[in-house]
Amino acid sequence: MKRIAILVETSLASGREILSGISRYLDERPDWSIFLHVGPLGAMAPEAIRNWQGDGIIARIANEELHELIQAKGLPTVDVLGNVTPLSYPLFKCDDRALGTSVARHFLESGHRNFAFIGLAEERWSIEREEAFSATLSSKNYPVSVFHIDQRPTDHVVTGETFESLKKWLLTLKIPTSLMIASDQFGPIVFEACHQLGLSIPENVSVIGVDNDEPFCNLCRPRLSSVMPDHKRVGYQAAKALGRLMQGKKLPEQVVEIGSNTLHRRQSSDFMAIDDPAVIIAVKYIRENASKSPSLDLVAEAAGLSRTVLQRRFREYLNRTVGDVILREKLRLAREMLSGTDMPIPTIAERSGFTSQEYMNHVFKFHLKTTPKKYRAF
Repeated sequence: MKRIAILVETSLASGREILSGISRYLDERPDWSIFLHVGPLGAMAPEAIRNWQGDGIIARIANEELHELIQAKGLPTVDVLGNVTPLSYPLFKCDDRALGTSVARHFLESGHRNFAFIGLAEERWSIEREEAFSATLSSKNYPVSVFHIDQRPTDHVVTGETFESLKKWLLTLKIPTSLMIASDQFGPIVFEACHQLGLSIPENVSVIGVDNDEPFCNLCRPRLSSVMPDHKRVGYQAAKALGRLMQGKKLPEQVVEIGSNTLHRRQSSDFMAIDDPAVIIAVKYIRENASKSPSLDLVAEAAGLSRTVLQRRFREYLNRTVGDVILREKLRLAREMLSGTDMPIPTIAERSGFTSQEYMNHVFKFHLKTTPKKYRAF
């Protein structure tokens, strides 16, 4: 029996999703016995790991103290955070830069022109999301206003002084602003600051977070939109890699970043900063009818424009064709059903508006570099 320590926080959805991925791998390896640390990231008592004896470790190495404790064990280890550099162990993580890029592109496609970011200054995952978000927008000549939340390191609580600084910063933003929050855990704090200032969400501030941590998202009013990384795949692949290491095998890659993610849209970002009402109507019509595979004629009719004029305005405001937007919505529907239901894949293809399962397979391979079956498996 192999004894494995899993040092992953359970206070956030990201950690729990990683555990789910590891659990899926355990179904294939009944010879693993698990020691699990339960609690917030970086808050583990040193004795918990110092006194443990085992064969391998999967950890979100949040700080140098935990890093040193793990090094002292001298065991095969896989990191699933990458916060401590230089890296001492193989790293499996979500592609944080892809997350920042994805949110920036979504805001651009929605016609936004003012941008802001809230995150943490000393966390690598937050820094990478911020850098990619800003770089994507800078390439279009849009500046990004940034605010770093100052947490007390012992209990991860946002101080009253930081909250007041956040409010002052929010008042400097141009309205309407599109705002990315590095982690959903800060959503309720940001929303409260906006409410106290009389800033309406999403009309004044359109907001998207990260991790689709539903308790945080649903506490926000209106509910918080969030992009969900594939943390389950991170956990599964990390466990698989640890298995190879414990067998004395080498890994083909020392750093693996899982790039797939899904945007869960809720009311906090249900606003398009476009001064063309017809385009807004057309996009809303597509969103509501994508499963019916609406034709260009039907979309144009709903918007009250000719086909030619509608296509021209889509390219002007969204840099996409009407067909591009329809396909994107179908793909979103299919991904959500694959991740959240047990429906057969042919049924999902039909209900998400694809003409056949074969065509949906083609679209997944072209846009996501995978198949629907593999997407669901991970």
